Amino acid sequence: MKVIPGMPGRNLERMLEMIEEAKENKVDLVAFPEMCVSGYLLGDRWLEEDYCLGIMKFNEKIKEASDGIAIAYGNIFVDRDINRRVGDNKWHPNKDGRPRRYNAVYVYQDREPAKRLIETKALPGGVQPKTLLPNYRFFDDERYFFSLMDIASDFNAQLESLLQPFLIELNGQKIPIGFELCEDLWCEDYRKSGNALNPTKKLIENAAKYIVNLSASPWTYGKNHARDRRVEFLKEESGNDFVPFFYTNCVGAQNNGKNIITFDGGSTVYNSDGRPVILSRNPYGEELIIFTDQDLKGSAVERVEKEKIAQKYDAIIEGLRYVKDLQGLAEHPKFVVGMSGGIDSSVTAALLVKAVGRKKVLGINMPTEYNSEKTKQAALDVAEKLNIAYQIIPISEIVRLNEKTIEIDADGQNTPIKDIVKENIAAKIRATSILSNIAQQYNALFTNNGNKLEIALGYATLYGDVGGAISPLGDLTKTEVVELAKYLNEKIFRDNIIPEKLIPDGLFRFREDQIQPSAELKKNQIDPIRFGYHCALLEALTDYRKKSTEKIMEWYIEGSLEKNLGISTELIRRWNIDNPREFIEDLEWFDKKIQMNVFKRVQGPPIIVTSKSSYGYDIRESMLPYQTTSQHEKLKRHILESIKRYQPS
Repeated sequence: MKVIPGMPGRNLERMLEMIEEAKENKVDLVAFPEMCVSGYLLGDRWLEEDYCLGIMKFNEKIKEASDGIAIAYGNIFVDRDINRRVGDNKWHPNKDGRPRRYNAVYVYQDREPAKRLIETKALPGGVQPKTLLPNYRFFDDERYFFSLMDIASDFNAQLESLLQPFLIELNGQKIPIGFELCEDLWCEDYRKSGNALNPTKKLIENAAKYIVNLSASPWTYGKNHARDRRVEFLKEESGNDFVPFFYTNCVGAQNNGKNIITFDGGSTVYNSDGRPVILSRNPYGEELIIFTDQDLKGSAVERVEKEKIAQKYDAIIEGLRYVKDLQGLAEHPKFVVGMSGGIDSSVTAALLVKAVGRKKVLGINMPTEYNSEKTKQAALDVAEKLNIAYQIIPISEIVRLNEKTIEIDADGQNTPIKDIVKENIAAKIRATSILSNIAQQYNALFTNNGNKLEIALGYATLYGDVGGAISPLGDLTKTEVVELAKYLNEKIFRDNIIPEKLIPDGLFRFREDQIQPSAELKKNQIDPIRFGYHCALLEALTDYRKKSTEKIMEWYIEGSLEKNLGISTELIRRWNIDNPREFIEDLEWFDKKIQMNVFKRVQGPPIIVTSKSSYGYDIRESMLPYQTTSQHEKLKRHILESIKRYQPS
């Protein structure tokens, strides 16, 4: 189901509709995703006890709806009744000193909490807390919730004794079914005494005949196959004792203030061999998957996945459509796009048209004397192809007035303006003076059009093009922006919406009649970025398994740079990176630029996540001085003194 964070009333309404649909189809048990009542990413709202208690009040309507059916769903549980339940006067706090909060599964049947196969006073009736709490990327479960492992430790109980299946009536029989939450599936990385801390295995050993996993698992490329591999691991751990495994996930998008994270569903029915037999039909689509025991005997099915850039397109579209829910609006807001005539703003405008419709998009071109006729025409061509409202607002005179205003120093003397200040005045006027004010005038939002490479290097003006309400391309490298432009032309619009003059060849070369990337803030300005190579370098330095500059230098010495970065030797030569001195100077410039521009990123807008490491709250950064390590200096000397030219292995 689509879960809208912070909108429990709407989520409940959708749940009740699906419960009625399930009843009409004579379903015995219906399972909803993790934290489906409130949403999962609520930040420090989880620390507000009254807020959590308010969310728990929605349980009563779900309990009433369980007449004639079993319902499993995810919600918060504040354990205020723990002393009476266990019969002691001891202090049982959350780790933050507040009352315990569980990220939990609730199980009701016939208006009553379901009974466990073996009951325990340590746990509330009909409620199963999450065993494993993720505390990486943008997950903060450890900050907010108390785990089943923590409960076992507090009561000096064996974890196995708390992982009991619930008895669910199916066709007149009480069947033990194990319920778990999201991360409990990803247990291979949680270790105890040299083995995986495996809740699924323990539930099966405690007689569970089926396992139901309720998840709020974000989309990342390859996630469905990764999940299949995890279920295969669970099968290996339990061997012939493994039982059918049912996985349900939410769809939609949620945010943590700095990132917009999408959930594509991927709900799957696995048989007792750990193989998928039923798949959800559409990414990001709601669906009530109804199946019987007979379906579990069917043949395993193979997943057919979209290409990578197509999945990233879907995630961005979902993220843009989520802005409506983020603001609690009945319909999509309007968007204002600064259209420079470059590929980034053109792609952003095209994405918005597909996400919210052309009538919701206004393009603004704001030229100065440095903007070429080529880029002005390209911006107009894109706007006309998209059939969006479009305005041209020349800003040269406003720039000159601003220059005059700041030419006076503290002593009243005329002070020549630095070139960099002159350049940034235009960028600040475009975003702060024009786009932000037009957006406010028309009750709209304006977009940040920067890509991940520009965000990393700080190649944007603070209070200028760093600004915006949302960053659709902020987790795409320039290489991916080009891929997305081609995908939009070939597969989505089936027309050259993004002009061919903006799309380089495979080595990021442009013909004379094409338009090279440029901020156009001064005469003959060209972006100082080695596209393609820098894109691959950034992906290595920011990947979930991050590589260091030392590792990059080791690859260079080994002759495996292009292999490990996933680029061609021709691209390395195109940018003169096969020259050792050029390689070192560029690497240090690149690394220093990333570290010295953290201050811009912390002030940037929320980025739609399309990788495993997005700037925002996915990559958490401190503002620190740039320094190299002794190992860096050692490898640098070796490269400069010993290598005459890069030679691929």
